[in-house]
Amino acid sequence: MDPLRESNAGETVLYHFNDVYHVNQPTVLSRFAHKLKEKGNAITVFSGDAFGPSPESSILKGEHIVPILNYLDIDIACYGNHDFDFGEDRLTELSATCNFPFLLSNAFHPSGKLLTAAKEYVIHDYLGFRIGFFGLAGTDWPSNCQHLPHGNIISNPVQTASKISVFLKQNERVDLVVAVTHMRLEEDLLVSEHCPHVDLILGGHDHDIVVHGDQLTHCNDDATGRIRICVLSVPIDEDGKPDLGSIHAHHERDLSLHAHPEDPEIPRLLASLQNRIAAISSKPLFYTAVSLDGRGTIIRTTETNLGNFLADVVRAYYNTDIAFVNSGFIRCDRVVPPGVLTVRDVVDILPFGNPFIVKQITTRTLLQALENSVSDSRTDGRFLQLSGIAIEVDFARPQGSRVRRVTAPLPTTFTVAMSTFIADCFDGYTCFDSSDTEVETLVGAEGAMTDTGILLEILELLDSGEFPPAELSEEEADFDRIARARKKVFVLDGAHGERERDLPMVRPRIEGRIFDCKRVKTYRMDGIDIPQWYGYTVELSNHLLLSSYLEPRSFCFWRARSDVLSTRSRNLHVA
Repeated sequence: MDPLRESNAGETVLYHFNDVYHVNQPTVLSRFAHKLKEKGNAITVFSGDAFGPSPESSILKGEHIVPILNYLDIDIACYGNHDFDFGEDRLTELSATCNFPFLLSNAFHPSGKLLTAAKEYVIHDYLGFRIGFFGLAGTDWPSNCQHLPHGNIISNPVQTASKISVFLKQNERVDLVVAVTHMRLEEDLLVSEHCPHVDLILGGHDHDIVVHGDQLTHCNDDATGRIRICVLSVPIDEDGKPDLGSIHAHHERDLSLHAHPEDPEIPRLLASLQNRIAAISSKPLFYTAVSLDGRGTIIRTTETNLGNFLADVVRAYYNTDIAFVNSGFIRCDRVVPPGVLTVRDVVDILPFGNPFIVKQITTRTLLQALENSVSDSRTDGRFLQLSGIAIEVDFARPQGSRVRRVTAPLPTTFTVAMSTFIADCFDGYTCFDSSDTEVETLVGAEGAMTDTGILLEILELLDSGEFPPAELSEEEADFDRIARARKKVFVLDGAHGERERDLPMVRPRIEGRIFDCKRVKTYRMDGIDIPQWYGYTVELSNHLLLSSYLEPRSFCFWRARSDVLSTRSRNLHVA
């Protein structure tokens, strides 16, 4: 018998999934719905991130997924951090249209009220016994979710889980306590270790399949279009109680890889949605002559041509020395093939619509920001794609000392275009704190444009049909941010843009803006490894060496080990 159909008096069956926000694969969704409709008496649990991020959510502000969620007969859900992408008020509106309750037990307003429409716990009567559910947000939410209400408080997950699980067991007399979470696996493990009254943990947030058949079960969907169902069984003993020692994750299935029956209702639900989106998103904008690499695991760890393209657009638009685009904003998670790109493609690449501002920062702040960019051991969204600057990184070194070289414009202060997300110190960028005297805001939030808005604006054809404007001088371009950005990123032939199918063309490439020093040939001098691209080195302090570089009007920082730095200056010529 198909394990997905097993549900009887001898066991409790729970279906679990999470992080599903795309509706662009109707076949997979139809298979998924068909399986859930076969569940019988099983309980369906969703661990968050439905209303964003996706191209559809950027256009319809999360409304796209509501009909699908309601049709799936979800019993219990926990909010995810991306469910707040459009603010708490919008999330409250969306929640009111859903036919199931949302949990979030450790996220509060300063007044002590739970965020949005969340419930602290829910008790579900099932086959003659009671199951208590509660929800947990990860402590990393405030650093990666800028639309949480101001002053929000995320209480310690272990303390919250311990308190609620004891209450549910002793006061509500439940037979089984289930924590539905949206936090990192490390925090799920802490709850499992320190909260003996929590019988089962169903976790979201991370995008990997992880199954522990002991007390913890952490089974995830991912954000790349594959939908996986984790089916958990809890045997019932002779006394009619859950056998907590035998909880087992006995089935997992990737519905994108196998042929299964499809639910005919899903295409109907998607039809009107797709019609609404298609009218807006099908407009062609530009042509790429090369593949654009937007794979999540790649763009969060190294330079890519798509990252360079986006950073160049922002830098040219604001006419700054440097631009930072944090890779967590780039969500297409695929290689975009050569060809025509539409509005939908742009929104798929940048679904959040993040405002970009301009700050003036010092050398010290710049180095702190770059170290933070490469500080996380995971493929983290804080990793920066760069324009106007190049860095050499040694990922084998400890956090805080991984940036070995920085090539940047000549001044000792820099204008930097960056998102309000990192400007507001999210993702660990506390170096941009506005109270710091070394950081000055030149273009604030009120004058900001979103990344998606900038792209859509510069990619629109001019009314005259001429692209770019003929005979545009550098001086004129400096006073026209749109024209300046177009001139920077589109392939030019004389005064006119190269075109394909009457569209402007781009051909971004990898230029060595971010690379691992282990791949660079070095020369040894006085116990120090000197990369071959150095002309000479002069000591500035016990932390930094100033170096000449082949590019005019630029300087280069190289972080060296303090124990081998010399107090003398010398020239070094490398063939």
